[in-house]
Amino acid sequence: MGTWNHERCVCHSAAGSRAVRGFTLIELLVVIAIIALLIGILLPSLSKARDAGRTVACMSNIKQVTVGYTAYAQDFKEQIWEAGSRAPIRFWYAQPENPTQAISSANPGKIGPGFAYMQNVDKIFECPTNKRKTPTKISSGPTDPQWNTPEGQLQIVLFNEFLSPRAINFDYTMVTGASGARISGNYFVAWDQRCRNRTAQASRTGMPPQSELKYIRSLPVFIEEDTTWWNGPSPDGMWSNWDQITDRHAKGGHAAYIDGTVELLRLPRGPLPASQSDVGDFTANDLYLQGRNGWFKVAPSWADLNTPRTFGWANNPRP
Repeated sequence: MGTWNHERCVCHSAAGSRAVRGFTLIELLVVIAIIALLIGILLPSLSKARDAGRTVACMSNIKQVTVGYTAYAQDFKEQIWEAGSRAPIRFWYAQPENPTQAISSANPGKIGPGFAYMQNVDKIFECPTNKRKTPTKISSGPTDPQWNTPEGQLQIVLFNEFLSPRAINFDYTMVTGASGARISGNYFVAWDQRCRNRTAQASRTGMPPQSELKYIRSLPVFIEEDTTWWNGPSPDGMWSNWDQITDRHAKGGHAAYIDGTVELLRLPRGPLPASQSDVGDFTANDLYLQGRNGWFKVAPSWADLNTPRTFGWANNPRP
């Protein structure tokens, strides 16, 4: 009987010993390696899913802008709102109380008429990826010289109206040549492929040969502008001249067209993101609209009096 109890005790002790046995160092290292491998596999997928979600949200935001200018056009003979004017200075987003007179203390700025056709304007002009940030610091101090110009005073109207934290007011800016375009218009728009062999700021003169033109869907009204070139340094709410389209969404940026559709455009960019001195950047100067007498730049500098893109220009393109 004693022997049996002894054996039982020994067996029980051995079983207990096996129950509390821990992992060896090698086993722990194997488990850690497996976990690290799984994380390495899953994190890129999660990051891509997050980026894809932001791209969809961005497209949804700019789509709401198309709803705004389409509704506006339905009340104004099918023409969308004015992009801007040099005489006097006014923009699609803000203008003097009397838009035919310059902004002044007696004629203060106010929100542009198109905003009445959009909801949640403080957010729909924001890309969820960029969140209206910019690498260039923008001062909102009222004594800063940049705000003492007519352009700056109209920007201040928005800084007083928009409440969300931001560096700039818009991630999506209006194409100058789309001013007053008709939503029922049939527009043939193309980009000049010779930009692949030019610097961004090189001169673009004359009409491009037909063989170098590549069509896009229609006339773009808003473009998701690159924050470095030039939405941050020159936050005027306009897309023209040397301005570029962003590549933050899988190397592309969104374009909102006159027919109300939205597309993710992937257009050429040079090898140096922080420079316009390298070869290969597509800019606003590379976009052309077909008229009766050839192809004309859609968005030369809005400030250039030699190439005005006045209200309704797209309906009768000319130099």
